[in-house]
Amino acid sequence: MFGIIFTVIISIGLPLLLFFYAYRQKKVMPFLLGSAAFLLSQILLRIPLLQYLGENYPAYTMMSMTNPILFAIMIGLSAGLFEELARFILMTFLVKQRNFQAGFYFGAGHGGIEAVLIVGIPVATLLFSPTMALSSEMAFMGGIERFFAIVLHIGLSILILQAIVQKRFRYVLFAILIHTLVDALVVIIPLFVRQEIALFVVEGALAFIASMVLLYSLWIKRKGILS
Repeated sequence: MFGIIFTVIISIGLPLLLFFYAYRQKKVMPFLLGSAAFLLSQILLRIPLLQYLGENYPAYTMMSMTNPILFAIMIGLSAGLFEELARFILMTFLVKQRNFQAGFYFGAGHGGIEAVLIVGIPVATLLFSPTMALSSEMAFMGGIERFFAIVLHIGLSILILQAIVQKRFRYVLFAILIHTLVDALVVIIPLFVRQEIALFVVEGALAFIASMVLLYSLWIKRKGILS
């Protein structure tokens, strides 16, 4: 039960808290645009496309079994392309304030709505289920994963904003590569690591990459690239 409550706090409570701070800082628009970037890129475009491929192209489904590493990279690249390009387009045309706070709250909105929809709501329903199908340990790790996913989205949003401010598209490519790496590792690591520790290794990799991206974004702020 504790793990489920913890995950609900992280996956629903933390995004709500970030939205509250965005409102207090008058950064609601970047937060909402970040949420829109996820909804447009994933819910409206990428997920329906992957479902269509899975239902209509047997070779696509077979690839996950015959060549899981290539399949993982392909799926990760699709996430990187859709999400980072959506982030870049919305930031370029709709985010008027090109500063660190705007990038921070854009990423908080992106990662926050993802956490609520993908993990928060499904896990919250378990609180009202007479037979919980999720172990407390698994639920707890879900909360940890969502925390670092939000951190990653904040860092990637600031990286994309750097690309816009400095007019250097290569930072968008870096964001796509980082996003691809993270999503691919979720599938690849369990192929080479014992099942009982695979989840911990995956979460450790996510925590490390997210922390490095966030540290880089803080370096950007300190250098004055983003005020």
